[in-house]
Parts: sequence; structure tokens; C-alpha cells
Amino acid sequence: FKFVSFNQSQNTVDLQGFPEYWDGAPKIGKLRVKTVTDASALQAELQSGGVDMAPVPSNLPPDSIKQMGTLPNLKVEQFDGSNIQYVGLNTASAPLDRVKVRQAIGYAIDREKIIKELLSDQAKIAFSILPEASWAYTPGNTYKYDPAKAKQLLKEAEYKNEPITLKFSSGNAAYSSYAQAIQNMLVEVGINVQIETLDPNIVRDNLAKGQFQMSTGQWVGGNQDPLFLKDLFTTGKIPGEGVSCCNRSRYSNPEVDTILNQAINETDRAKAKELYTRAWTLISLDLPLVPLWYPANMIIANKRIGNIKINPSGDWGFIKDITVSN
Repeated sequence: FKFVSFNQSQNTVDLQGFPEYWDGAPKIGKLRVKTVTDASALQAELQSGGVDMAPVPSNLPPDSIKQMGTLPNLKVEQFDGSNIQYVGLNTASAPLDRVKVRQAIGYAIDREKIIKELLSDQAKIAFSILPEASWAYTPGNTYKYDPAKAKQLLKEAEYKNEPITLKFSSGNAAYSSYAQAIQNMLVEVGINVQIETLDPNIVRDNLAKGQFQMSTGQWVGGNQDPLFLKDLFTTGKIPGEGVSCCNRSRYSNPEVDTILNQAINETDRAKAKELYTRAWTLISLDLPLVPLWYPANMIIANKRIGNIKINPSGDWGFIKDITVSN
């Protein structure tokens, strides 16, 4: 598509199909992209036909998405996603500087229950930061729900009810719902967790400066390449002077540093996979973050819209091939 116009007052961009596109012309001639940040407004626009399709509407809670599919003019389609939702743990902040406290958190979270009851099955449980389709995927230590084991680890760590704060960004109903569920699960095993909801910009600033203990986050795994493990888990990527990204957990393990540097420079994919498997096995035991789930890519669309086939990364490339019936 090529740009036609931008209407700032209406938050719309008009595009026109580009017939000479290298991968073939789009099946629709015109496309209007409209920004609708308010969840209620988006639902109203979809019901009235003011908006024909909402790809991956992250501002709508899962139950609302499911309900939209019951309306006579709308449908909801679900596709597997490769992005990952996780809980980040600041390994430099007590009591999370103790590995057994972090492991206890991993065992205390009932991910399957959250997916079923709060996410309306619009997600798949995750055991790694990598998508399952990645050539380097390995589950590592899976932390299947085990509250008894969580309590035992807390005892071994000599955890004494030290307070822990879970920070997350305001304005997302789904985040709020599952953050409260995680808080309740941690409290049940004896972890003293409080929730703090902040403006997204403040949360990002706090994470960069290490001014947090626990946080929710999402990593985009669209390219499915393990290269980004170096950014997330090596000592040289801890934010600080001259470093802005991405090891927000402030995790440092010299053995992991060495293995990931070897993996990145290894040209034999089989050998590289062995190295990445070793690295993730160590990381999953140290647990600087808890993988939660891969959110499904949900699409709410008018029933006139056909041929919707979104890829795991959730990008908008599929729009080129959608069809519109009268």
C-alpha cells in the first residue's frame, strides 16, 4: 500500500493498494487505518461497522474479545503467536537476589489456570523466552505449578516475609487481571507481594534504572532467532552508562556469557543449538524472568472480511491478501 493522506483530527491514515508490489498487488484497493485507543470506543466502532477489523486488539480484555464473536455481524479468529508474556525479576534486589526465592516464584504461578480462567484460552503456556518454532528452542526447567515445592524453596532460602513489589503499566485491563492473580498465587505460598500500577513511561524508566523488583513484560519473538538471548541475559547488556538495553533483570552469570558469545559466533547450526540449549538450561535454573505464555493473535473482524491468515509475530502483512465480500 502507498500513502494517500493523514487526518490528524480523526486519527486516520488512508492508503491505496500498490499494484506493482513485488509480491503481487493487494486484493483490496483502499485501506483506512484508524487509531482507537479506548476499549469501549473500539467495541462500539466494530459493532456499528465504523471499523471492519481489529488485528491483535491488546486494549481489549480476553472475555470482551470472546463476547464480540457472538455478535451477528462479527467474527473472532485465533492464531498461534510467537510473542511471549513474562514476569521479570530484578536479581540485584533483595530478596530476589536469592535464586531459590526466584525459583519459588516460578513454581507458585499456576499459568494453566490463568490461561483458562482469565485469558479465555487465548494463549499457550510458555517454558522458554524463545518461540516453540525456533530452531534453538528448548524448554529448560519448566516450573510446572507446584505450591508445595515453592514453600520448601522459600524455607531453604530463609525467606522472612520481605516485601516484594510487582510493577506494571496502567491502562491494560488484561495486565491488571492477571497481575492480581499472580499476586494472589504468590501470597498463597507465603510471599509478601504488593502491586504498584504506574504510567507506562514511568515503568519503562524504572526498569531501565533497576528501580523495580518484579514487572510484567512482553518480548516480540517474531524472527524466532536466538540471537536476542545475548541482549536479555549477558552481563554486558545490563542497563547503565552507555547501555540502554536489554538485561533489565540485571542478571549476570559468567558461564552464560561465555556460552552465548560462543553460540553467536558458531556457524554450524547443530553445534549452535547445543550451546543455546546449555545456555537456556542454566538461565532457566537461575530464573531472571518467568516465562508465562505465548498470547494468541486474536482478530475481530466483520464477517464480510475473508482470507485472514496472520503469522505468529502478529504483524500486518496478512492485510495484503484479505478479501471483502458485499
